Amino acid sequence: MKRTFIARADDFGSAQAANAAILEALTQGCLIRNVSCMAPGPHIARDAEALRAFAARVDLGLHLTVNSEWDTVAWTPCGPPAAAAPLLDRRGRFYQTGEALAAAAPPVEAVLREASAQLDRLTGLGLPITYLDGHMFPYRFLPGLDAALRRWCREKGLLYAAPFDRFYAGGPAFGPTYAAFSQATDRWLRALAAPVTLYIIHPAKLSHETCAFSNGSFPPGVVAWERELEYRSALDAAWHARLASLTPVRFRDLAQEE
Repeated sequence: MKRTFIARADDFGSAQAANAAILEALTQGCLIRNVSCMAPGPHIARDAEALRAFAARVDLGLHLTVNSEWDTVAWTPCGPPAAAAPLLDRRGRFYQTGEALAAAAPPVEAVLREASAQLDRLTGLGLPITYLDGHMFPYRFLPGLDAALRRWCREKGLLYAAPFDRFYAGGPAFGPTYAAFSQATDRWLRALAAPVTLYIIHPAKLSHETCAFSNGSFPPGVVAWERELEYRSALDAAWHARLASLTPVRFRDLAQEE
């Protein structure tokens, strides 16, 4: 029996370089079946119409964002700042880490208000959102948030995709060249043993935008190169052969099976 393979591209809207990479991968590649959209991203409106054209064959999700991980690039709320105040640090941006968010202990209701604002932002752009997942997994840090989001998704008619996080198996090792990364991808796929795998990627073209994605753990340029590699991989025709032994699915396909 073929193993189920959930390929998800995250952070659409975070940068022009990300939008361009994901749209090109959807046009030319065969890997991506799910695209998670960052409503607070500064470029979410720029290419929403182009992304909507793929909604019939790709699931589009709300990538709930209540953390702002980079030092010089900030994610800020879609809702009124006063309503989102418990989620914000002294600079008016989301907390940088899940641990900092947990230490602030915002009420779950504040997250739900921001989730509604982010969903309204995406649907207002004409994006047919079918699921919710979490940027930096906030439901792992805030007690009660997982159950609250599950109920919220039911009310909104969305699939709550967080339970599929248990199928996340990391990814292939990054390398100094695309050839090395491609070889690592083949080794990683051969080593997969679980019947279901969630593969999360962040395709983005190498650019000044992505070089700004940095913090104390990731010096400038590291994330930019990793995302360039994932962009090249998402275009690689090698995935036609790789997927022959896998069953690539959208989240809605899994929901129909349950």
